[in-house]
Amino acid sequence: MTSFPPGRFANQENPPAATPPAIAFVGFANSGKTDLICRLLPGFIARGLRVAVLKHTHHPDLDHADQGKDTWRYRRAGARSVALAAPGVLQLTHSFPGEPPLMTVLMTLAPDADLILVEGYKTGPLPKVAVLGPGDEKGVPAYPNLIALVSDRPVASTLPVFPRDLVKELGDWLYGFLTRG
Repeated sequence: MTSFPPGRFANQENPPAATPPAIAFVGFANSGKTDLICRLLPGFIARGLRVAVLKHTHHPDLDHADQGKDTWRYRRAGARSVALAAPGVLQLTHSFPGEPPLMTVLMTLAPDADLILVEGYKTGPLPKVAVLGPGDEKGVPAYPNLIALVSDRPVASTLPVFPRDLVKELGDWLYGFLTRG
């Protein structure tokens, strides 16, 4: 198990000490964020890290995916938390009156993770890698706490820019970012 030095939450206010480092991957829809995270996972796992992934969405009604199923019925009946257990899987759903705070979600994932990769939370406090898709001609979005960019076209930036096929190099750079004191 790898331990990261404290303070790897760039520009976060009051990060909880028990939360592992988290890096957000941000960009417009269909820019390749999910694919990039999936391609980075094996490299972090090969380093002995337990990696959790959090996907953020603005779609408020996710019940359509399991509408009519038992877990949906339990939530509709008022259960605050619902668990589904199957061989090899434990899936938990916690209900909130509004959007769950990012730090609450990270703390929920913390006990089973050394690193959390986050898809989304563009305006959140986490360090971010912006994934620029082929249609992103407007340049680098002004997301707070950007640490790197992924783009297959030249980008004028003082930040490191990685082509999307250099996943190992991006993973190595991110690991270095996390382990620097």
